[in-house]
Amino acid sequence: MAQSTSSIALDKRHESSAKAAVVLSTKGEKAKAKLKKAALAVMSEVGYHKMRIGDVTKQAGVAAGLFHHYFTDLKSLTHEVMEDFVAKSLNVESIEKSVSKGDWYGRIFAHNRLVVVSYAERPGIMRCMLQLADEDREFAQLLRNNFVKQLGWLVDAMPRLYPQATFSKHQFLMMVYALGGTGETILRDYYINSEPALIENKVTVDEMTELLTVIFYRGLFLQNPPAEKLRYIADLDKFVKKF
Repeated sequence: MAQSTSSIALDKRHESSAKAAVVLSTKGEKAKAKLKKAALAVMSEVGYHKMRIGDVTKQAGVAAGLFHHYFTDLKSLTHEVMEDFVAKSLNVESIEKSVSKGDWYGRIFAHNRLVVVSYAERPGIMRCMLQLADEDREFAQLLRNNFVKQLGWLVDAMPRLYPQATFSKHQFLMMVYALGGTGETILRDYYINSEPALIENKVTVDEMTELLTVIFYRGLFLQNPPAEKLRYIADLDKFVKKF
C-alpha cells in the first residue's frame, strides 16, 4: 500500500531529526575531546591544584558555559583525562607491534619505554597523577588496578617460562609486581623532582629505558640480556659477581 503524503513528510522529519542528533553527538564528542586535551595542557603547565575551569575552556577555545555540559566539575574531568592517559599502557598488541616473536628483552623494553616516554614528555602530568593518587582513593585504586593489568601478560606467561616452578599465579604476580616497581623511584626523582645528583649527566629516553629493562630482565631471568641489545650499559658482562 502506498504511503500518504503526511506519512512521508513525518518520516522525513524523523530522518532529519535523527541526522541532527548524530551531528550534535559528533560535535559534542569533539568539544569534549577538546576540553580533555586542554586539561592535559593546563595540568602540565600549572598542576592539578592550580587548574581552573576558565583555564581549561580558554585553552580549548570554547565558551566557559560549555564545560558543565560534559563534566560536573574539575575532578570528574581530571579522572577522565587520567583514565584515558593510563589506558594506553594496556594495549599490549600496539606496544609490542615492532617486537620480534620470542624477543623477551624487546618486549620488556617496549613496555618500559612507554612509561619512560610518559615521564620524559609529560612530567607535569605524571606529577598530577601521583598527587591525585595520594589524595583520591578511587583514582589510586584505578592506578593499582591498571598496574596489575599492565603486568598481566607477563604473569600469564610465567608458567610457560618456568614450567618446573610450583608457584601459584598469585606468587608469580607478587614476583612480577615487585620487579615492575623497581623503576618508580628513579623515574620520579629524575623527571619530576630533578634530583641534582641524577640529572648531573643527562640520559636519553632509550638509555633510561635500557637501564630499567636490564634490571627487570636480570631479576626475571637471572642472567644478562643479549649483549647486542645493549648500548648504554654495554659492559654489563663485567657486572657479574663471581663466588
